[in-house]
Amino acid sequence: MIRLVLASTAVVLAVAAGSASAAGGTQICGQIKNGPSASYWSSVSGIRLKSGSTWTVLATGVRCGFAVKASKSLFGAWKAAKIGGSLKLKGYTCVKMTDRTYDGKGISSGGGLCHVGATPGLTPFAPNTFAFRMTGPYTITQIKAFFHLK
Repeated sequence: MIRLVLASTAVVLAVAAGSASAAGGTQICGQIKNGPSASYWSSVSGIRLKSGSTWTVLATGVRCGFAVKASKSLFGAWKAAKIGGSLKLKGYTCVKMTDRTYDGKGISSGGGLCHVGATPGLTPFAPNTFAFRMTGPYTITQIKAFFHLK
């Protein structure tokens, strides 16, 4: 459990670091409207969202169609999982990411990360990885600009 929490924390750090230099090949696969409600504050990237339900799916080396379909299928498990907990998806290791609460006084989650194989991913920009993140009002154009994606 501690390893998963640490891995989830590393994901948040890597996502923020990725905003300065996203790996080539990372795609924004699309947005999912009416997903589960989430609110969080990433103290690393500065993203602070309250009660949004629009999610963005990013993929690196994973087909977008699969990443979007898998993300939708993981929403129920994501809602039920503990912060930093694992999410089950055949052939992948997935975690519920760890963030701060919107008010900064506790922990929350604004998304999930899945990596092919038995090793948790550390960033959505790594090969064979996809992530789903509640992005609320942000458009795909804004997210591409933030992560320096084409």
